[in-house]
Amino acid sequence: MKKSSLTRRSFIRKTSAGLAGAALAATGVSSLYGNIVKKTNKLALLGGAAVRTKPFPSTWPIFDENEEKALLKALHSRNWCCLRGNAVYDFEKVFAEAMGAPYCALSNGGTTALNASLHCLGVGPGDEVITTPHTFIATINVITNAHALPVFVDVDGDTGSINADLIEDAITEHTKVILPVHLAGYPVDIEKVMAIANKHNIPVVEDACQSVFAEVNNKKVGTFGVTGCISFQEWKSLVSGEGGAILGSDEDLMWRCAAFVNNGRDPKKSKRGYPYPGSNHRMTEFQAAILTEQFKRFKKQDKTRQRNGKYLEKQLQEIPGIKPRKRYSERTRITYISFELDYDKKYFKNVPASKFAEAVRAEGVPISGGKRRYGGGCHKEGMLEEHLNSDAFGASFSKARLKKYRESLHFPVMDNIRPSGKEKLSMEGKTAFLGRKKDMDDIVEAVVKVAKNIDKLT
Repeated sequence: MKKSSLTRRSFIRKTSAGLAGAALAATGVSSLYGNIVKKTNKLALLGGAAVRTKPFPSTWPIFDENEEKALLKALHSRNWCCLRGNAVYDFEKVFAEAMGAPYCALSNGGTTALNASLHCLGVGPGDEVITTPHTFIATINVITNAHALPVFVDVDGDTGSINADLIEDAITEHTKVILPVHLAGYPVDIEKVMAIANKHNIPVVEDACQSVFAEVNNKKVGTFGVTGCISFQEWKSLVSGEGGAILGSDEDLMWRCAAFVNNGRDPKKSKRGYPYPGSNHRMTEFQAAILTEQFKRFKKQDKTRQRNGKYLEKQLQEIPGIKPRKRYSERTRITYISFELDYDKKYFKNVPASKFAEAVRAEGVPISGGKRRYGGGCHKEGMLEEHLNSDAFGASFSKARLKKYRESLHFPVMDNIRPSGKEKLSMEGKTAFLGRKKDMDDIVEAVVKVAKNIDKLT
C-alpha cells in the first residue's frame, strides 16, 4: 500500500466536524498511527477478531515479601497499637515530607480524617458546609453526622467537579467550611476555590482521598486548604486496607486533629490525661507497616502511570472528537488512576459514548462511556432525608429552613436537566496503566478501529 504523506497535524487541520470516521477510513489509519491497526477491520462487536485477547492487568492490591516481612515484624513486636509502636508516627513524617506539608496526622480512614477536620473546625448543629453532590457518600456522612447541612453546589459539566463559579452564591451567614472534592486523581479548580474562601474568611477542607500526588502549579492537592484528607482504603492508589491522613500547616489545628483521632490525648505529651475532645480513630501498626512498604511501591507505580497516561493522551487526542478532560490550570498533574476523555458524538455520526465504548470493550479494552462516577448524586440518597427527619436536625434547624433546604436540592447539570455538553469515555488506570507501552498501543488501536468503522454502529 502506498504510504500517505498526510501527517497527523495536517489530518486534524483538514478534517471537519462530523467527518472523523470517514477521514480515518479514507486516509488509512497507517498515516496517523504508523501501521498500528494490523488486524481485521471488522469490529469485534460485529463478529470480527478483537484487537486484544489478553486481559489488562487487574490484580489489586499488589504486594510481595516486603509487605509480608513488615507485617511479621509488627506482629512479633507485640506492639500492635501505635501507642506502643513507631511505624505510624514514622510514616507521618515520611508522608508529610513527600506531600510538602508541615504536619500529618494518620487515622484509621479517610472518612475519620474528614470527620476530625470538621470537628476541630467547630462544625456542628445549625452550620452549613458547602460541597459537591458528585462524590462518595463519606464526604456527606461527616457533615450530616455533625448535624450540619451539606449545601450542594452544582458541578461543572466539563469535569464533574464542583463548579467554583457557583460557590460564592451558596455562602450564607451559616457557612462554616467549604469542602471541595478532588475525584479520581483530577484536581478541582482549587485556586479559584481558595480565592473565594480567603475573600470570605471561610476555611477549606480538601477531600483529596482519591488523589494522592495530584498537583496544581507544582503544589499537591490536599495542601491548599487548612486541612487536606487522604484515604488509604484498598481501592485507592496508595493502600493499607483502610487508613487515612490529615495534612495541614496550622500547628494548633493539626495538634487538635492529632488529639481528636487519639481520644483527646495531647500529641505533645505536655498535658496529662485527656485534655481535648476526641475519639479513637487511630491507625494500627499493621496498617502503617503495610503502608510504609506500599508507599515505596506507589512512587514507582506513579511514574509508570504518568508515562503511560501521557503517552495515551497524546495518541488519542489526534482523533478528531476525542480530547483529554479539561484541566483548570495548564500546570495540572493528574494521577491517571482514572483516565477520562471528552467525546464529541457529532464527530462520530452521533453514536453515543456508551455505544462507542461498548464497541471498544469488545476489542478487549476495558472502557466505559457516558456515565458519572457516582451516578445521580448524593443529594438523592435516602440517608439525607433520614437526617432531615431526625430529632437532632429538628432541634438544630427550623421547619422553614429545612423546607427551604429540601426545595434547593435541584441542580441543572448534575440532574441532567440542562445538557452538560460533551460525553465522556473513561478507564480505570490504577492497574491498566501499570503495563507496557504495547498495552497502551492496544488501547489506541482499539479506539482507532472503532472510530474508523463508526458507520457500522449507526
